[in-house]
This record gives sequence, C-alpha cells and structure tokens, in this order.
Amino acid sequence: MAIVRSYTDSFQIIDRTQEVVNIPNTIGIINQLGIFSPVQGITTNTVSFEDIAYNTAVMTDQPRGQRGQYTKDATRKLRSYPVPHFPLDDSIKPEDIQGKSAYGTNDQAETQAGVTARKLEAIRRSGAGLLEISRAKLLEDGSVYAPNGTVSVNFYSDFGVTRKEIDFVFGTSTTDIIGKTEEGIAYLTDNAFAGGLGATDHIALCHPTFFANLIKHPKVQTAYTYFQSAVNPLRERLNSGLPMNTRQFIYGGIRYIEYRVLKPDGTPYVPAGEARLIPQGMTDVFETFAAPANKMGIVNTMGQEMYVFEYTDPKGNGIEIEAESNIINVCKKPQLIIRLYSST
Repeated sequence: MAIVRSYTDSFQIIDRTQEVVNIPNTIGIINQLGIFSPVQGITTNTVSFEDIAYNTAVMTDQPRGQRGQYTKDATRKLRSYPVPHFPLDDSIKPEDIQGKSAYGTNDQAETQAGVTARKLEAIRRSGAGLLEISRAKLLEDGSVYAPNGTVSVNFYSDFGVTRKEIDFVFGTSTTDIIGKTEEGIAYLTDNAFAGGLGATDHIALCHPTFFANLIKHPKVQTAYTYFQSAVNPLRERLNSGLPMNTRQFIYGGIRYIEYRVLKPDGTPYVPAGEARLIPQGMTDVFETFAAPANKMGIVNTMGQEMYVFEYTDPKGNGIEIEAESNIINVCKKPQLIIRLYSST
C-alpha cells in the first residue's frame, strides 16, 4: 500500500482507492457529420486552386448554312492561401517520474512510458480540438482560424460574395417557419451550381437559444413532440455517432442540430440566437489541407494532420516533445453558408 498523507491528519496513513480523471470535453460534431472532406496532404506551405467559371450559354437556332454562335472559354482565377502553423511543446523531466506512483495505483511506480502516453494523449486531444474549432470558425464567419493573426483570410471577401441571411422572426407566432426553411434550401440549390448534385442533406448548426426558440414556436411544437417520441426510428438513426446529449430535429428538409462548442474565451462559435445553414455531402466545397512540418527532412513531403517529435537530452535531463499541426480549412463556395437568426 502506498503511503499517502491525509488532508485531515498529516500523520495518518490512508489507502488511495481510485483516481479522479478530468478530461476536457472535445466535441467533434462537425468532424463527425462529414461536412468537410477528409484531411488532404500538400507539399507546400500554401494551398492553391483554380476558381473556374464555365460558360453555360445554350445553343440557339440559326438558318442552315449560316455560321453558328461561338462558344466562350471558361474564365479562371488562381487563389492561394497560406497555411497557419500551430506548434505545441511539452517535456518529461526526471521529477515527473521520480518518487511518483502510476496513475490509479497505490503500489506501482510511475514510468517514463506512462508519462509519455499521457502527454501524447493530451496532444492528440489538442489536435482533435483544433480541427473542430478551426472548422467551426470557418462556418461562423467564413474566415481561416488563426487567433494570433499570423494568417488573415476571409472567403466572403476574397470571393466577393455577400452572406445570405434569413430572419426566422420567432417572436411572431404566425411566422411561416416552413417557408423560411424552403427559402434556405432553395438558395443553397440555386447557388451550388454543378456541385449541388452532390448534396445529401441540409444541416443547420444552432446556438442553443436558436434551437430552443425553434422547437417551441407554435408552428413547430407539434412536429417536434412527435419527433422526440421514443418510437421514432428517424431520431434513433440521427443520434448515431453524435454525443448522447446532442439535440437535433428535422423540419422542412433541414436537420437542425444544437451546437455548443465554445471559443477559448468562452463565447460560442455559433453566435447567440443564430444558426448556420450548410449543405452536407458536397464534394470539393468544404476542404481541409495539411502542410508538412517545419523540420529538415520533412519539408516538401506530403503533409500530415499532426506531427510529434521526441528529443532526448544528451545529458539525461529529460525528453523534449514538440508537436505541430499545419492545417487550413477552405470554403470554395462561401455563398453556401447561410446565417439564420431572429430579429424578434
């Protein structure tokens, strides 16, 4: 039995029975929904693609023997964006191991392998959180996540488009909520161009206030009550893969999902009382790219989502751990992110 001092009596020996493990909640709803394509590696620190607009003019009839109309070539523009760099450092020192018991045990000594495993798990969770919040930032306001300002990109500005907004007017009991949802779906369909053929669903990520106002609106209450019934197979299917406490609701062809992810300062990524309506399942619209690590021997190789390096101090003073992620989320059609809100 390990000797552990009692907080009530410094001379009393007690038996530690269990550990208390507090793990930060990393919500990965966006990552799980498949809105973004899987992370793609690139060999440079800049992601570039051509924005091509094809001519869709329809042929017209002409008298026989007369020359036909001329086709117009597609217009194109090269768009390039620098990839933000996210480093994360840690270390293992002798004092992290010496005289310490292994987590959750009374009589087993801490080991270097045990400490390393915990450090790597913390790095893994940090990387998963980065992927989620950086994607949430893009959906919030159309910009690249770089909180310290090393990269400044807004896709609405770069593409020269104005964000579509739809006022649900929840404060009025007679508001046609179905009409609002149809307006959103129609706009996504009309502005998706050829890519719209790949959409499999329409999702609204909702601030809890927006979700609450939606389900209690007189035009919606009856439908939501049925949707929440225990025998509803649709509800059971939708909950698969998402946190158990995630509320969601399909109405008018839109899947409304309550989204609670917070920024580091504690404010929500989906602003209070708002939602973001987006298409799901479209290819080549929402994409994530990973650049190579900032290390010799890795430059110009295909980037990975996360890198971790360990360096042993030659004098035996410890182990340095360096991790980094170099990712950027891109929206090639920012007009497909719609702001939903309520003015009353």
